Amino acid sequence: MNLADYERAVAETDILAPDDLVLPMLGLAGEVGSLVAEYKKRQRDHTGYRAFPEEVREELGDLFWYATALARRCGLSLEEILEDNVRKSQERFLRPDTPPPHSLFDELLPEHECLPRLLDVTFTETLAHDRGTKPVPVVRIHRGASGIGDPLDDNSDDDDDYRYHDVFHLAYMAVLGWSPVMRSLLRVKRSTDRDIDRVQDGGRAIAVEEGVSAYVFSAARAHSYFHTSAMVPAQIVKACRAMTSHLEVSRRSAQDWEYAILSGYRAFHSLVENHGGTVHIDLNDRSLSYRRT
Repeated sequence: MNLADYERAVAETDILAPDDLVLPMLGLAGEVGSLVAEYKKRQRDHTGYRAFPEEVREELGDLFWYATALARRCGLSLEEILEDNVRKSQERFLRPDTPPPHSLFDELLPEHECLPRLLDVTFTETLAHDRGTKPVPVVRIHRGASGIGDPLDDNSDDDDDYRYHDVFHLAYMAVLGWSPVMRSLLRVKRSTDRDIDRVQDGGRAIAVEEGVSAYVFSAARAHSYFHTSAMVPAQIVKACRAMTSHLEVSRRSAQDWEYAILSGYRAFHSLVENHGGTVHIDLNDRSLSYRRT
């Protein structure tokens, strides 16, 4: 039986009020509770309790019934829900070591409006001695002999190394082909198209990217800043995509975002451990690498 046939068949057995969402949700919760109870019995009597597979079979069947009833009341198709779930799961978990190349947002524009395809950015840490305050570590970044942006400290009472956060913008640039912040700092905004310049490269887009970096950094604290992680929690990736849903980067996948975040944090840890260094960006290979300088 396929899902469409199942949905039609069980609809005839649904005697609950057609606008009642509570009972289907309570039913789902109850069936999950029953599954947990069956597992408890199995744990209590490993060899003697032989009914576990059949009980799981029955409880899962009831769970599908309630899931279909809830979907029907929300105007949703369980078949479409599962198809979307397969796509999302494959996108999330079938991950190549390096994401495949994609077209860049500025590939048809003149060079002076394109993000550089190859770029080396050097991070240098020094101590700033302000009168009346204790010295604070400050990071400056350079492209060759040219400075990029302003010196940054942590702007926090805690020494959390956020002064190196420009590496996250470089990671978005390398992996996603997107960074309004770096476009502004490198002076490659797409000014010949007023709408792109205003919406995609403008002040709001820059603020959104800074917000994404700050949000991920705050969330990453609970995960040791992804020091040993091979994955980024799904809710973090989902939030990044929601924050940027009105921008061109919305075309990038959850997998792209995860790869960009992890690449940025790998370089971040190297920069912090060595008090600086050089980050190499390759937009063609969608890669970000670190070398000590």
